[in-house]
Amino acid sequence: MRLPSIFLGVTVKPLLVLVTVGGVAAYLFSNHDEITAQNLALEAFIRAEEQVGAQVGTVLDMTLVRQVVAYPAYNSPGYTRLMYAVEGERGRLMVTLKQVDGEPGLEITEIRRP
Repeated sequence: MRLPSIFLGVTVKPLLVLVTVGGVAAYLFSNHDEITAQNLALEAFIRAEEQVGAQVGTVLDMTLVRQVVAYPAYNSPGYTRLMYAVEGERGRLMVTLKQVDGEPGLEITEIRRP
């Protein structure tokens, strides 16, 4: 079976190129930073930490830099490690959080200057 060489007055090859370029452009321009309830809770946790406020003042912006999910052993729970770049009115910090699977708590494992 052959594809028709002309579809609505346009040859198939340019039409295929146009559809492909349009799909790629839509993907690149779509917003990949999905804001979820979990992300908002993590950011609120960082903003509420006295150590962060003492070093940078009021938090102006926060960006997730890295997220690592690890399962260290067969019979031990896994954990998620999140690294945020935090910008405040008096400087910037890198804040690392750890959340153990199945536990409600969240802990800050490291706060450092970039």
